[in-house]
Amino acid sequence: MGWIRKRSDRPSPWRAGYRGPDGREHSRSFRRRVDAERWLRDELHKQDRGLWVDPSAGAVEFEEYAEGWFRGLNLKPKTIAGYRSLLDSRILPVLGSVELRRITPDLLREWLADMAQEGLSASRMGQARRIVGAVLSQAVEDGLIGRNPADLVKVSKTRPREQRYLTAEQVTELASAVEQRMDGGGALVKVLAYAGLRWGEAVALRGAHVDILRRRIHVRESATLVNGQLLWGTPKSHRARTIVIPRFLAEELASMTSGEDLIFTSPTGQALRSPNFHRRVWRPAVTESGLGDLVPHDLRHTAASLAISAGASLKAVQQMLGHASAQITLDRYSHLYEDDLEDLADSMDARYGAAQVRPKPESGDVVDLDKKRKKAT
Repeated sequence: MGWIRKRSDRPSPWRAGYRGPDGREHSRSFRRRVDAERWLRDELHKQDRGLWVDPSAGAVEFEEYAEGWFRGLNLKPKTIAGYRSLLDSRILPVLGSVELRRITPDLLREWLADMAQEGLSASRMGQARRIVGAVLSQAVEDGLIGRNPADLVKVSKTRPREQRYLTAEQVTELASAVEQRMDGGGALVKVLAYAGLRWGEAVALRGAHVDILRRRIHVRESATLVNGQLLWGTPKSHRARTIVIPRFLAEELASMTSGEDLIFTSPTGQALRSPNFHRRVWRPAVTESGLGDLVPHDLRHTAASLAISAGASLKAVQQMLGHASAQITLDRYSHLYEDDLEDLADSMDARYGAAQVRPKPESGDVVDLDKKRKKAT
């Protein structure tokens, strides 16, 4: 049970308290009785539901706790860098000095509203909110707070960029325009468009990763640009894979593979960096080809489109792209399989028609069922 008392000599005269599961008394002062009643009701309700935690446990400041959470992360360098950037620029300056127990849904909504006023994109705001939510979720598991206030705060969903798909003819034209600006650039475009590699996987492709005779590309490595530095690691989700490539692509790569050397490099022989490639090679080639705002990742979508139009199964596309599950592939490219429904209907129609064509029996084999019944009676 709890209690509420009034002390008229105080700025906040209403004092509410209760005895917690820890056997100690906990209390707070309020200016209004209604606030004291609401707080006491909530605290007692938490006890009833098994959600109560010692209020003093959440006295640690958000920054101190978040830094410990950050040090325990085991993610890709690019993801780590993104988290660090958001913590330093958007999260800690506002929430860093706030105790975990003082962070409320209203405080988080105000924080998000201020970022929206500054013109921050919904995508960036969503990322910041997810980081705060992850920190507070860990605090719940550690028993520092009873519930995660970020769970009650929503950010407007971002509208995903519309996927672009090139035809085989457009890929050829783009490859030619890129090759004019960078030796080997045409082959790079074709690897992206016909093998479905991610940019970082293509940049990290070495001669030893390509089996020309068997027409295989072994995707074992990926390069990521983080704070101006190229970092080498495993592919996304640490999933290595092997891709079977078309014969024409294997023949084109044959003269470019040599031991452990990178296949695609800058004019100075260094690993490709996306900002430089985009500015000096990609953007001029795309403009020349009249392809608008095409980005290199659109060639990965193109690979899925070309494979599906060639009759590839969902599982084959998943394996080529390196998706963790076929569901991811289906979610992104199910609309490309719509034509299969017409082909399926036509195939079923043909089977039905074939089932209706039966050889007619010889005249001597015709049985008069009526006569047969009369004889039986």
